[in-house]
Amino acid sequence: MALYLEFTRSATPAEVSAAGSAELASRWTRLTAGQLFPASVGYATSDGLRSTASRVGIAPAASCAAALDPSVAAILRRHGCRTVLRATYLDPSGTLVTTVAVAVMSSPRAAQQAGATVTSDLPKAGVRALTFPGTTAGQFTDAQRGWFQATPQGTYLLFYAAGYADGRPGTTADIIGPPDLGQGVMERVVSALSGGKPPCQRKDIRC
Repeated sequence: MALYLEFTRSATPAEVSAAGSAELASRWTRLTAGQLFPASVGYATSDGLRSTASRVGIAPAASCAAALDPSVAAILRRHGCRTVLRATYLDPSGTLVTTVAVAVMSSPRAAQQAGATVTSDLPKAGVRALTFPGTTAGQFTDAQRGWFQATPQGTYLLFYAAGYADGRPGTTADIIGPPDLGQGVMERVVSALSGGKPPCQRKDIRC
């Protein structure tokens, strides 16, 4: 009887919380590449308009050393960086480009600490450009990056690096367009990693 009651009782608040933490930490393994990095992403521009970013391509999972600038990779390795997922997007004009990344960390605390260090010490470094030769974004390399962001979310540390698709260096004076694109796509990825049903209502989670 006691065993029956144990298997049929409702989950306790502590169990629900633990299931939620585990679900979020493992979500990157259960989302498809297209769910994490959709083919198109709507975002708001600084002038209040709506725009849509188009995905150029998605990279296979990479090591932290391969996907990040060396100085940033060194910080993340100290905090337990496991792998990095990346995709590149263009704005509707084909002029602006961003690479967005998800670094999978060992814990939420590790993501917070690594993010704080990167933001304060290395504001002009982060994810390396994910280039797709033969596409409109084919000239977007590390030298074209001019805008960077690192944002922790649970066990993840998200990055974007943005710039121009035509080969202009990242030091070009425009300060609005590329960050709008990068931030908009990154926020969509954050939503994929943090939103959805309560953990005990998900078919792939047992409470």
